[in-house]
Amino acid sequence: MQKKYILVLGSKPGSKLPNIKVEKIFTANGAAERAVRYLDRFPNTLFTAVVGNKEFTKNNVVQSKVIKSNPDILLSRLGNINFEKYDFKKKTKFDYLTYQESLNLQSQFFNFGIFSIIFSELNYGTSFTNKIFHLLKSIKNKTSIGVSTGFFSIIYALKLYPEHDILISGIGMSSGGHYYDYDKNSKKYDNRSKVDRALMNNLKKKFKNKLYTLDNDLKNNSNISLLETETF
Repeated sequence: MQKKYILVLGSKPGSKLPNIKVEKIFTANGAAERAVRYLDRFPNTLFTAVVGNKEFTKNNVVQSKVIKSNPDILLSRLGNINFEKYDFKKKTKFDYLTYQESLNLQSQFFNFGIFSIIFSELNYGTSFTNKIFHLLKSIKNKTSIGVSTGFFSIIYALKLYPEHDILISGIGMSSGGHYYDYDKNSKKYDNRSKVDRALMNNLKKKFKNKLYTLDNDLKNNSNISLLETETF
């Protein structure tokens, strides 16, 4: 039987799109504009854009790309955003998860639940003192701990489509920035990529076996399967 794929898109520079029809697209933050390119070739594919609260409201570049992409559904993964005040087309539906809901969702996918997330978060930063301070501050202020928005989009797709395999493009879980960053040498993702890699190592096997990537970067960082297919 032919595999059914859900496509998850991130913003790693130089990533390609699969030249195959998927059931649905999920994108992380500014990667929403990559879905538009895919939809030009495969129209009528359902499309959900996932954003972080701060990244959408504070980053005008990301905000513009998400709005212009005109997703079917826009999900804020860390609390409600008043999307109604932005210039979206009427067909877009808005949804959100609270901080606790987002954390609970993540916990379902790792071998040791919330403990996997807490201990993996200690990869963030350099010195031990810095790591502990970051963790305590994040928990106190209810700011993001655990996976990046790209990895969260993968988890969300696994949750909603348990019978499908997940095809990933543009999520490398390596150091560096996004293709749309003004500073092409940006290292702002470095710390979160360390957390992502640690959590990928703790992802339950039954979920990891459903993941495929177009990027050698992610294959090497996570040991998930590389899908050999035509790209554009």
